[in-house]
Amino acid sequence: MVDSVCVAAKFMKIIVNNIATEYLDEGEGEVVLMLHGWKDSLRTFDSLAPLLAEGRRVVRLDLPGFGGTEPPPRTWGVGDYACFVRDFILKLNINVDLLVGHSFGGRVALKGLGTGTLSARRLVLIASAGVAKKKRLRNYFFAALAKLGRAATFVPPLSFIRLPLRRKLYRLLGSDYFEAGPLSGTFRAVVREDLGVAARQLDIPTFLIWGEDDAVTPLSEGKRLAGLIPDSELKIFPKVGHFVHREKPGEVAAAMQVFFSIRLNSHQFCAIA
Repeated sequence: MVDSVCVAAKFMKIIVNNIATEYLDEGEGEVVLMLHGWKDSLRTFDSLAPLLAEGRRVVRLDLPGFGGTEPPPRTWGVGDYACFVRDFILKLNINVDLLVGHSFGGRVALKGLGTGTLSARRLVLIASAGVAKKKRLRNYFFAALAKLGRAATFVPPLSFIRLPLRRKLYRLLGSDYFEAGPLSGTFRAVVREDLGVAARQLDIPTFLIWGEDDAVTPLSEGKRLAGLIPDSELKIFPKVGHFVHREKPGEVAAAMQVFFSIRLNSHQFCAIA
C-alpha cells in the first residue's frame, strides 16, 4: 500500500529515496509510465495521456528537480535518474507495460532499459535525447567565444553585460546549461553521456516519434537511434517541432496504437505458425 496524499485534484505525493515526488495515477489496466523532458513536468502529457488511458492505467511523475518534485541531493547522472524511476515503480508496486519518454525522459528510459535497471514490454521514444551530437564548426566557435566572453566581462565596465551575453551565447549553442541553475552540474553529467551502447541493448519493440522540424533533438538523431535499436520503427511528423506530442496528440496516439497492434498481430501470427 502506497502512503500518498492528494494535494490538488488527482495529483499525488509520495516519498521515494527521501525525495518528495509528485505524480498522477489514473485509470485501470496495463500500466503506461510517462517520463517528461528537461525543464518540463508531467503536465507535458496532458493532451496525450487521456488518449492512452482507455483500458489502461497511466502513471506520470515529475522527475527530481522538475515540477512538484524535490531536486536530487547531489549531482546526478542519467543512471541515477533511472534508479530513481525504478524505485518509484517499486514503491507503487506496478509492472510497466509501456514506457514513454520525451527528450530527457527518453534518455532515462534508454539508460534504464539498456542496462536492465528498468523493465517494460514496449517503449515509445518521443524526440528522445541520448546519442552524441556531431559538433559543428560553429559550435566550437561559439563555445570558445563564450569562454572568452566570460573572462573578458569580469573586467569593469564590461561586467554588467556578462550574464546577458553568456545567456545569448549558450542559446546560440542550443544548450540549456545556462538556464539549469542548481542543476547545472547534473545537466553537464547528463548531456556528456552517449547512450548508443544502451540503445543497442534494447530487446523490446520500440517506436520512435519525431518532428521533422525539431531543433532541440534534430531528426538526424532520431534516425541514428532507429539504426541502433534492433526492433524499432521511426515515425516522422512533418512541419512539427520538439513537442510533437503536444502539437499532434491525436495523431501521435493513433500512430502508437497502429504500431503496437501490428507488432501484436505479427507476434500472434508467428506463434500460430
